[in-house]
Amino acid sequence: NDSGAGNQNWMISKAENGNVYFANSMGLLEFTGAEWSLYPVPNNTIVRAVRAVGDRIFTGAYMEAGYWKKDPCGLLEYHSLLSLFPEGIRDGEQFWRIENVGEKVLLQSFDGLYLFDLLTGELAVLETPPGKPITNLFKVGQEIYFLVPEDGLYRIHQGLVSLELSTQDLDGREVVYATESGEGIGIITRSGEFFTWNGMELLPEKEDLAGSISGISIFSALELSDGSLLLGTVENGIYHTNSAGELLQQFNQENGLQNNTVLSLFLDEEENVWAGLDNGLSILNLNSPFSLFQDHVGRIGTVYTSYKNEDFVYLGTNQGLYYRKNGEKNFRFMAGTNGQVWSLQLLDGILFCGHNNGTFVIEGHRAKKVADRLGTWTVTKYEPRRGIYVQGHYNGFSLLEKAQDSSFRDLGLVQNFPHSSKHIVSRDSGELWIGNEHKGVFRIWLQDSLKDIAAIRNYSFSGGPGITSSIFSFNDSLYYSSRDQIFLYDPVADGFTKANSLAEIFKDVERISGRMVATGDRVWAFGTNALVSAGFSQLEKGYSRDAFYLPREYRNVPFGYENITGLDERSFLLGMVDGYLLFDIQFNYKEPEYAIRINQVGNARLEEDFAGVALDAVDTFHYESNNLKFHYSIPEYKKFVVPLYSYRLKGFVERWTDWGPAATANFRNLPFGDYEFEVRGKVGDRVIPGPVYTFTIARPWYFSNVAIAGYALVFILLLYLIHQVYKREHKKSIRENEKALRMKNLEAEQKIIKLQNEKLEKEMTGKNKELAVSTMSLIKKNEFLTSIRERLKESEAASAQVQSVIRTIDKDISEEDNWNFFKKAFSNADKDFFKKLRTKHPELTSNDLKLCAYLRLNLTSKEIAPLLNISVKSVEIKRYRLRKKMQLSHEIHLVDYILEI
Repeated sequence: NDSGAGNQNWMISKAENGNVYFANSMGLLEFTGAEWSLYPVPNNTIVRAVRAVGDRIFTGAYMEAGYWKKDPCGLLEYHSLLSLFPEGIRDGEQFWRIENVGEKVLLQSFDGLYLFDLLTGELAVLETPPGKPITNLFKVGQEIYFLVPEDGLYRIHQGLVSLELSTQDLDGREVVYATESGEGIGIITRSGEFFTWNGMELLPEKEDLAGSISGISIFSALELSDGSLLLGTVENGIYHTNSAGELLQQFNQENGLQNNTVLSLFLDEEENVWAGLDNGLSILNLNSPFSLFQDHVGRIGTVYTSYKNEDFVYLGTNQGLYYRKNGEKNFRFMAGTNGQVWSLQLLDGILFCGHNNGTFVIEGHRAKKVADRLGTWTVTKYEPRRGIYVQGHYNGFSLLEKAQDSSFRDLGLVQNFPHSSKHIVSRDSGELWIGNEHKGVFRIWLQDSLKDIAAIRNYSFSGGPGITSSIFSFNDSLYYSSRDQIFLYDPVADGFTKANSLAEIFKDVERISGRMVATGDRVWAFGTNALVSAGFSQLEKGYSRDAFYLPREYRNVPFGYENITGLDERSFLLGMVDGYLLFDIQFNYKEPEYAIRINQVGNARLEEDFAGVALDAVDTFHYESNNLKFHYSIPEYKKFVVPLYSYRLKGFVERWTDWGPAATANFRNLPFGDYEFEVRGKVGDRVIPGPVYTFTIARPWYFSNVAIAGYALVFILLLYLIHQVYKREHKKSIRENEKALRMKNLEAEQKIIKLQNEKLEKEMTGKNKELAVSTMSLIKKNEFLTSIRERLKESEAASAQVQSVIRTIDKDISEEDNWNFFKKAFSNADKDFFKKLRTKHPELTSNDLKLCAYLRLNLTSKEIAPLLNISVKSVEIKRYRLRKKMQLSHEIHLVDYILEI
């Protein structure tokens, strides 16, 4: 399912770059440690054989043989060898096995053996028994053997083929595996028999083993570096036997193998065993400090506690208590312990079991209930008094007393303490320390009767205790641990302090739980990616720390009930939700030299598939091909060693990404520019520097140098145009300002003219008033003189003197000075009247002008008569004559016409 390939895997090989290759039913399958890739052969048939030799991967299939090499993009490219076969290949021929010795690669089909020279590139046909099928090929040391069922086992030595073991010697047995064995060769047959051929006779070996696996069909086998054997069967998985033929272990579908039919076995340089199965692939990490039992079918349940003594190993689970004798393989259920087991502890040589149903004492494979109180978390010694034990319950704590006859008496719950007592520490001074996940820590002194509390003190903690908190004793000191803090009890200050050496050594451990477990001279914490222990340093004062890195998905421990038990000085058992894990803290494992490499780089335009690019060149990509994908890996194949990766793209993001298992990095829509992709790996706490891939996203054409120069010219031209427009607008603005100024000046002038006109009007009004006053004065004066003259004329005594006065009056009435005075005053009031009048009517006389002037003043004929010293009737006649001279029509009023001039 992970690989996306076919179900059958016929042969396995590992290349010098660390990749593993599988002859798969759908093609050549490649695994980098992080990703799978499938490469079908040209005729899309089953690949039966594979062998990595140098940088070439040789494969054999139906009617096809050749090799693969990495192209510059990191992808495998196929090179067929069919054209090199001297006589071609036979119809229906398929290749089942490939081996190499030095610079020679040997390809085996049913029909023949072919030798390919890596140096010359030539292919030769080896002489084999004609017409007889070859069913198997073996590499024993640096020599090659092949099996012809009709004849027996042949040997190839210095290019010569000779029969080594006849079919009569084999007695018809089919050889499935051959290996070096002393001075001869070891042989394993299909039926599971073991022999040594010393060149003279076939000697049986490991007959007990052969008898125990009788009836099993062996399909593949593999010898390990310690002389032990792995036997791959058709129907029952893999048997692991030691060199003496003793069965060590069996791997099948019940304990994790994908399938029970084992088609191939392969051992890599790190002693990982790869199993090619009829349905899938499995890997066995035999060279590992860890041994895992996963309970897929609920055989034992979740392990909450464990214990080992000289005779038995016990597991306390949610289903009950299980045991097995040392040396046995399977655990058995202990009768009477159905239900949840919380704890196992050895006190004074007595193994107590804290159970949901009460407290049990375990003796061998039997359990005896000694307290019937519901819900016992734990049992501990009450240090001040011998034979007294403290039981922590769901709702308080009680004491248990051991009698001289080894029976036990429950002393009952201690009064006035209803709190859950999951963790209890007893001190020699008589104090009991009880940790509660909700209340913190209680310090309790009991009365002598052991039934009541004499004194109690509660210690609380900032941030609350936390549901996974615990209290424990280590190195004669009392500690309280939450998920984030470790506190040490200071008896002088009578309080808990964060300042302590244990907290210091665990300060950078990201713990998943507040639970900590003390096992002898070690204390354990449960980190995100590791089990971390602290113990006394052998070289310096204080503690030293060890970390055992385990991916969290493979150590599915019960949260808040994490448990570790020391089985001996070096072996520990970790309880898990679905089984348990054994690990050896002194395991002598040589860590390989890890290296991280970039396997492929993909490049694509938006919405297109990624295409590979060369890994050994500095690439410049089109600006639209700005999507890149990087594939990288560390070729590590151990179950409990999961490489983590971090990367950054300099030029885009300078910060490294968080560590994670993903082995790809994807970048989309990168802007143009220069970039450096950096990747690094981490195995455990070891950081592995990685390679750097440098590339460039080209500038778009609209950001090219020519385009930028064009933009500069356009910009300069635009500035020039803007300048011109601004200049024109500036001039226009100046003109408009000048116009506005002129308009303002004109408005000012108009205002001035208006003021002047108003002034003139005022002056005119004044002069008109003066003219009217002077005219009226003349009229009144003339009227007065006329009146005097008329009275004088009426006087009867008109003497000469009277006549003289009359003449003076007439002279005064008609005096030209009166007219000149009037004319001057009239001209001041209406300067252009006489000029306009003469222009329009040049025929008018001075007397006519006088009359027009008096009419313009809108004087009546009666008022005009005294001014002209004539009668009113004469005035009317003058007016008539004036109309005639002006040629006015009847409809036009004379005075209106004169006023409009």
